[in-house]
Amino acid sequence: MSPHKFLYIIAAILLLAGCSQKYAVTAEDVARTLPMPKTLDDDKTRKDYGICRISVMNVREEPEYEAEMGTQMLMGAICWIIERRGGWSMISTPEGYIAWVTDGSLFFTDYDGAMAWKASPRLIVTAHYTPLLAAPRKRAAQVSDAVRGCIVACTGISGAYYRCRLPDGREAYVARRDVADCRKFFASQNPTGRDIVSNAGRYMGIPYLWAGSSVKGLDCSGLSQRAYMDCGILLPRNASQQERCGEAVDISVGWGNLLPGDLVFFGRPRDDGSTRIYHVAIYIGGERFIHSQGGMVHTNSLVPGRGDYFAGCSNIVSARRILGHEDAGKGVSRIIDNGWYF
Repeated sequence: MSPHKFLYIIAAILLLAGCSQKYAVTAEDVARTLPMPKTLDDDKTRKDYGICRISVMNVREEPEYEAEMGTQMLMGAICWIIERRGGWSMISTPEGYIAWVTDGSLFFTDYDGAMAWKASPRLIVTAHYTPLLAAPRKRAAQVSDAVRGCIVACTGISGAYYRCRLPDGREAYVARRDVADCRKFFASQNPTGRDIVSNAGRYMGIPYLWAGSSVKGLDCSGLSQRAYMDCGILLPRNASQQERCGEAVDISVGWGNLLPGDLVFFGRPRDDGSTRIYHVAIYIGGERFIHSQGGMVHTNSLVPGRGDYFAGCSNIVSARRILGHEDAGKGVSRIIDNGWYF
């Protein structure tokens, strides 16, 4: 094990040691989670950074294509490079998830390069899909695809298109209707629970994909993370990590305390008496929720006897309220205030 990885894992263990053991911190949580500095300025001496250069980058648990996928990153996101080995890089994502990506997925840079990327005028893709084209016309050759949440640098305007630069320096054009000014987009976000629900609803019917975090495929915690991120809020990646965010909502006597946008968690008991969180859904109101399960993103009822009642509701163990707890030391941060993005 490299010295860097050893130190990061020790730091994660210390950070998590004081967490509640009712919903136990697993070995996977420790190995995959690194407490990230709030801003790049916290470590100016580091020279190893990467910026995702493709629309959706698969992040795997081991440096091999056959390894389990743990999460995804989108174009324009900055990560730490912890270790490089045989065409693969161990990275830590902005929310602190440690895993491996292929070197071809990244543009490698240093502190100055990462800061320059952050400081550039950038655009965020707001459409589900949009092509990045070689010329400002509809039938031009495609340079890359892009999905909702991808970020590129803006270098000019050409009619109905913005001229843009990808993280690796490739030049392209993107339809102006499909993007927004990145800083203005995140600075304007002040979401309500209904906003969270509305954004989650945009992914209805998107296929289930284990560890998926984009419109190309989502798992349960990928949907909750994506719905909040589209509203300018960064959550941890896994359901077990999200269950420690925000504040608890009392569901001991029913669903009356839940508000739209609250997260509902499903768990099973372990032999040691703790609970393993295995699923998360977003409450949408009216005793209903939206989640990615059973093949796609869809809605279900919490009420037994209704036609779309979800049998797994018998395993609901907790609920958490995220809104109102941004940047309060409860695992939730506003992206506009997060130094890995701005």
